[in-house]
Amino acid sequence: MKVQAILEFDLEDWDGSPVDDRELFDLAVQDTELAIRSRLMGEGFLEGDALLGTWTPRVSVLDEAGGDPAPP
Repeated sequence: MKVQAILEFDLEDWDGSPVDDRELFDLAVQDTELAIRSRLMGEGFLEGDALLGTWTPRVSVLDEAGGDPAPP
């Protein structure tokens, strides 16, 4: 069995306006993957009797509007 977690978010500037800059989306992808690798998996978040085996973060930019996507 596996656990699957999907995180989907839009980007907004400090005024709450939607961001439409592909470069910022690409940076958000990199930062999100780094956060998952270093904080969530590196520091650990499960009890001592549960360890993660193989895991792969899948982080990308969607060109279409979000919603309720089917898992990859």
